[in-house]
Amino acid sequence: MRDCNSGAVLGGFLAGALIGGAIALLFAPRSGAETRGMIRDYVDDEIDVIKDRAAAARDYVEEEVDRYKRKARRAVDKLEGMVEEAAGRVENGIEAAKKPVRRRSLNKA
Repeated sequence: MRDCNSGAVLGGFLAGALIGGAIALLFAPRSGAETRGMIRDYVDDEIDVIKDRAAAARDYVEEEVDRYKRKARRAVDKLEGMVEEAAGRVENGIEAAKKPVRRRSLNKA
């Protein structure tokens, strides 16, 4: 009996050692060079993400600026048309007001 128990204990010990070794290998810290490489890769990936987001934001802003420029140009064009129309009305009003004055001055002469 004693031999069976010793064998079981020895087998358990060996199995535990193998399992512990495997776990240690899985969770062991990496070397400094490997860790720096992982950090560098992570930072490079994040820089790429930031560049992509910045490019997308720049494109969006450029599109919005162009849209507002077009909108402002339409508003300016409309306002210019209104000013020209108003100026024409004023000129017509001035000419209409001059006619009675000319008639009176011709009648007096």
